[in-house]
Amino acid sequence: MRIVTGEEMASVEAITMNKIGLPGVVLMENAGREIARKLIEQYGDKRYLIVIGAGNNGGDGFAVARMLMEQGITVMTCIIPDESRFVGDAKQHKRIYEQSGYRWKYWHDIEHEWLEMLCDLDVIVDAMIGTGIKGALKDPYPAIIKKLNRSQKEIVSIDLPSGVPADETAIAHEAVYAAKTYSLQLMKLSYFLEATKPFYGEMEVLPIGVPPATFKHLEKQRCVWGEEEVFHSWFTSSSFAHKGNNGRVGIIAGNDNMPGAASLVTTAAVQSGAGLLTVGTTRPVIQAIATHVKEAMFTTLSANQEGLLAPTEKELFAFYENKTVVTIGPGVGRGEHVKDMVLHAITHFNGPLILDADALRVVADCLDSIRKRKEPLIITPHPGEMGMLTGYEVEQIKQRRFEIAEAFARENGIYVVLKGPHTIVAMPDGFLTVNMSGNEGLAKGGSGDVLTGMITALVTRQKTQVALSTSVYLHGYAADLYKKEGWSTESITPSHLIAKLPDAFKVVTSKS
Repeated sequence: MRIVTGEEMASVEAITMNKIGLPGVVLMENAGREIARKLIEQYGDKRYLIVIGAGNNGGDGFAVARMLMEQGITVMTCIIPDESRFVGDAKQHKRIYEQSGYRWKYWHDIEHEWLEMLCDLDVIVDAMIGTGIKGALKDPYPAIIKKLNRSQKEIVSIDLPSGVPADETAIAHEAVYAAKTYSLQLMKLSYFLEATKPFYGEMEVLPIGVPPATFKHLEKQRCVWGEEEVFHSWFTSSSFAHKGNNGRVGIIAGNDNMPGAASLVTTAAVQSGAGLLTVGTTRPVIQAIATHVKEAMFTTLSANQEGLLAPTEKELFAFYENKTVVTIGPGVGRGEHVKDMVLHAITHFNGPLILDADALRVVADCLDSIRKRKEPLIITPHPGEMGMLTGYEVEQIKQRRFEIAEAFARENGIYVVLKGPHTIVAMPDGFLTVNMSGNEGLAKGGSGDVLTGMITALVTRQKTQVALSTSVYLHGYAADLYKKEGWSTESITPSHLIAKLPDAFKVVTSKS
């Protein structure tokens, strides 16, 4: 499913009406029918207040009100602007509502009896503003939104909560806190942002009859990546495959004081189906993890006096030999030795290269070499690391994560896995996927190492975009499985995630 801003949704609707030939009044009728059906399904024969503003969101509100009243449901319909402000399709649905024998009231006529009205209401339907918001809200909307939020009634918003932008614009005023939002046809980008997602409450997308062909013109291509996308994109290995077909994986990880990261990334890669896996690390790390990861092979790389990896050029060339993918970063520590190691791999390894954790700290110094690479390069930063790479503050990264991830991927010709709730995967051509799995149990040190191990294994057997997006989904899904089993999210550890991968992978193996 596509993810759009308000402007993009308006262009989709314009093409639907002007090129496909579906009138806007029909789309509004479809929206009203779907929303009324869901309201009855969710709340039954409750008493509704529908608060209507000018614009198409208000037209949807009139359609919803009419269809609820046709079912004998008690509805009070209230409009905020002067009725002369209704134009186009919204004006048409207002007229249909009135010609059907139903009446409405102005907000300013009922405001003085607001507290008394609340005693006779169960659900408030927010049909005030929609995706067309630009800049600060004008009076009387801020005061009305404040009253609705303090009403202690269930609020259901149409398309998105009033006052919430559909894009990455920051909220500069109070917005509706909805218990539920029915998004029309497509998901809105602001649902995936930390600052604005709480306003949506529970979100559900309802179809209104917009043909998929109208999405193709969108310059920005963003899609959710959930179970359906994982299932239908997965390439199943041949029953005649052997270990060499499942990837010859090389992982450079760990230092004398941090064997855990190397252990997690290696175990996750093995559990995710890596065919032949070799870990390049220091001798003490090998001794610490070899008995825990029996399936891995090991290569001892040189270290400095502090026990940090400092492989020679000869050792690196030998390590690359016959590898289909190389990963560098988890637990390697910080220092000039890391930059030398990463820059060498960027320049000389001819295959997908994954840079994570400590390796990300030197990426900004290697961008000229990165842009010259022909083979895929993948980075997996969290917001703090992305800020380090781009110069933005962490809060800016969180607020503009789509824009920043896409721009960095395009400008440098790389794949960016920007981690966090609803992890974004940005491709070099600007295509983005947004993850739909995971919970707060992933917020633990080491969870990223597990994800990197999964990516390392999958990128050898799937298309790069599919490998990245699917790894992110299965990683989150493993945590979701524990939550479904009743586990406290505080108790979910990275090691638990690895143990749950066989169950998580059933999402794709069921296709076989």
